[in-house]
Amino acid sequence: MRPQVILVVTLAVLGVLAALPLGEGSWPCCDDCGICNRALPAKCRCNDISEHGCHPECKKCVRNTLTADDDGTGPVRAYRCADMLTNFCQRRCTPAPAAAFLGEVF
Repeated sequence: MRPQVILVVTLAVLGVLAALPLGEGSWPCCDDCGICNRALPAKCRCNDISEHGCHPECKKCVRNTLTADDDGTGPVRAYRCADMLTNFCQRRCTPAPAAAFLGEVF
């Protein structure tokens, strides 16, 4: 194998491993980053929503009502952590698709 191929495969594997959630201790994490301020380091807000509530360490949990649930029978309550946190968007909560690390288009 060529060294470039080995390097790309190794980086892809490391990227996938780095994106794996580490459990409760890995918070804050965010899949859909919202606004960030210009401070160094930047503090960001996350746009992730959950039907199950916010992480226990979230100080400002906001409840939203979505228009309909999956089967269209009624509104769904969803929650979002509105905290502005350093490194909120540095770590994903769920693994990114492996193809994203190889530069492929979906």
